Amino acid sequence: MSNQNLLDLSNSSSIVTGAARGFGFAIARRLAEAGSRVVVTDIKLEDAQKAAKKISDEFSVAVESCELDVANETQVTEIFAKYSKIDYLINNAGVFSNFVLENLSSDEFDRILRVNIKGAFLCSKEFARVNQTSPNGKVIINIASVDALNPSCVGQVHYTSSKHAVAGLTKGLSVELAPKGMRVCAVCPGAALTEGAIELVQAGAPDGIDIKEQWAGIAKRTPMGRLISPDDVALAVLFLVSPMAASITGILLPVDGGISSQPFEGYTN
Repeated sequence: MSNQNLLDLSNSSSIVTGAARGFGFAIARRLAEAGSRVVVTDIKLEDAQKAAKKISDEFSVAVESCELDVANETQVTEIFAKYSKIDYLINNAGVFSNFVLENLSSDEFDRILRVNIKGAFLCSKEFARVNQTSPNGKVIINIASVDALNPSCVGQVHYTSSKHAVAGLTKGLSVELAPKGMRVCAVCPGAALTEGAIELVQAGAPDGIDIKEQWAGIAKRTPMGRLISPDDVALAVLFLVSPMAASITGILLPVDGGISSQPFEGYTN
């Protein structure tokens, strides 16, 4: 395959969950730019429609949109019945919040796991099912977090638990689906000021957490000296679904400016 075709995703199709904004929108945009027919899904239909139109107008391509609650099994089944010929599934939909343990309710714990891990499981299961007769070359990319590797800060027990589960799901699926020719990987983003993160910062946090101080310290602790951008994540996804990653499966790829690999004690000269 020539170099010029390595990032050519023409004649492919993709579903990106939670794609109305943030990482999901950036991923959908890069996939469309590379030629893939993209379906933008989000729990808020109007937002999904706006995102799809924005991408379509930018690249003069057809981009579809659908309402999807990834943790609603009926909706997931209906989406994959409608879009059964999909090559790439990007499990991006996710939620987070900040609560120290004593203030973390079981309902909030369940809410985070319901979306972050149950949603990825349901979509992956249905994607694999509809592609069982022709799985070769299909790819699942789960958007995890650096919290899938290590806890990033106080107040994230529920979120960190969910992302560790996404890491386990990724590895388990990769082992089961690799013999069929389907690849499964995860991207583990570091902190990024997505729309959701900005809303969290502006809203403040419950007792016990100085959320502004948390975010102010992240870039300072990152070896590259900056937060990541949604496009950093999108470019990693583009690589992993492309022919350049044809032999890569089961990995957890940090996209975090080096924060997950820095030494605990710091460097000495």
